[in-house]
Amino acid sequence: MISYPLAIVNAFVAAGLVYLYFNRQKYHWYPPARATLPVAIFFLISNIYLVVAPFVPPSHGQNVYKSLPYYLHCVVGMGIIAAGGVYWLIWAQIIPRIGGYKLDRQVIVQEDGWSRNVFVRRYDRS
Repeated sequence: MISYPLAIVNAFVAAGLVYLYFNRQKYHWYPPARATLPVAIFFLISNIYLVVAPFVPPSHGQNVYKSLPYYLHCVVGMGIIAAGGVYWLIWAQIIPRIGGYKLDRQVIVQEDGWSRNVFVRRYDRS
């Protein structure tokens, strides 16, 4: 079940990398280690294939499921991603508006040097 949502996420990551390559000056993006543009494009194309290919119907008699549609794992994967989007929408957008606060991200550096992000509520007093 993880391979299909992972292909969707990887396609977006690759598209973002390709976009950054073509807008390098705009975002001042010069990382010390990076994939080359041909590698990023190949990664994007291969993940687009992995997202689209499962929707092509199998040959007669080659269906993996006996009584379920062949595209079921894709629909469930998209549903998982959509559920995450709905969760984010409720948690980070709707509830703060109803509660009259905004979420601020704070970076906490621990004693061992590792950092973590914490979201805290910031109420507008205006």
